[in-house]
Amino acid sequence: MSRTRGANPFRIHGVVTQQFFTDRAAELDRILAALKEPAAKLLVYGPRRMGKTSALVRAIARHEDTGGVAFLADMSTASTLVDVANRILEAAGRALGRKWSDSIGDFVKRLGMKISLTPDPGSGLILPSLDVSLRAAPLEEQRTSLAKTLDSIEGLAKARKTTIGVVLDEFQEIQRFGGEAGEWHLRGIIQHHQHVSYVLAGSQAHIIERMLDKGRAFYGMADQLQFGPIDPVHLSKWIDGRMTKAGVSARGVGAAIIALAGPRTRDIVQVARTCFDNCKMSGRAGQEAVTQAFEDVVTEQEALFQSMWNRLRGQQQNVLRAVAADLDGLTTQASLKRFALTSSGAASNAAGALIDAGFLVKESSNTGYSFENPFFGHWVKRETMADLGAALPAERA
Repeated sequence: MSRTRGANPFRIHGVVTQQFFTDRAAELDRILAALKEPAAKLLVYGPRRMGKTSALVRAIARHEDTGGVAFLADMSTASTLVDVANRILEAAGRALGRKWSDSIGDFVKRLGMKISLTPDPGSGLILPSLDVSLRAAPLEEQRTSLAKTLDSIEGLAKARKTTIGVVLDEFQEIQRFGGEAGEWHLRGIIQHHQHVSYVLAGSQAHIIERMLDKGRAFYGMADQLQFGPIDPVHLSKWIDGRMTKAGVSARGVGAAIIALAGPRTRDIVQVARTCFDNCKMSGRAGQEAVTQAFEDVVTEQEALFQSMWNRLRGQQQNVLRAVAADLDGLTTQASLKRFALTSSGAASNAAGALIDAGFLVKESSNTGYSFENPFFGHWVKRETMADLGAALPAERA
């Protein structure tokens, strides 16, 4: 008797919640504790696609379930500081409006700026935003708008005798608006707030680590929570269990997926999702199905990867080939010769630029670098090595 196979048990789009979310108990506890503590400052950072935002949203939901007030403002797409302020205003308007129906008038009065009030058709809440003309204002004027926005939240929390939790996601984007001066400005605003707790979250570790250096604005300012991979044993069992419960027999599939796509949660779940779809008819998944699912994920993104590749200079492309080949080191004589890298200095500089652009991450591996996106790394190895006119280097013993 065959089992009924249901909907795909893995989700990768949007914020992942409820049964699609697993583990992160320790991280959730740390974030929740920070949201509750007046004047707390917690820095949460780690690579992209680890599930940080889903954990942050889940922590906020738990906090609200017990009567707390908190919200998340995403800074990742902001083009100006006024955009950052508007993201905070919108998120604050939703959270405060749900908690206190009379809060928006008080909030706007404290802002002391020209504000537009727009009813949200979905919730009926009145959401504030700054006048659009401010987006073209001088940087100092825009900084004032951000300061007034956060100061108003502090003032409201003080008046209501409560703590408001503010989560600034991708907070490292602040350095795009004036460099180190922008970092110091943000610090100067939040360090004096006694009724707001701040969780500063980010995924560009190489930028955040520079921001945390001695002498920089955020040095010693906040507790730190590095958001790393989920325990692979837990995650592999969760994948096998979810897949089997949905009607596709899986044993050891989760571990095989992690070995190919790890360590980032979204990458792993993306392969698991494709593997389940591929195996719905047969009702069974194994190593061959995992390999095929990984290849399918890469193939789905071929056009994007080709476009990414075409935008790179020749020296950068050769560095990516060298990293994909996984030889003994990027700057060894063998690598320089094989991949036409002009010098060890030029190769290192190109690798640094690729880190800043989000293609590579620095690690203690054979080459010292690895691909930020494992699917792009596989595409580079699969599609560009033939340009060298020879087969891939033989596997090392």
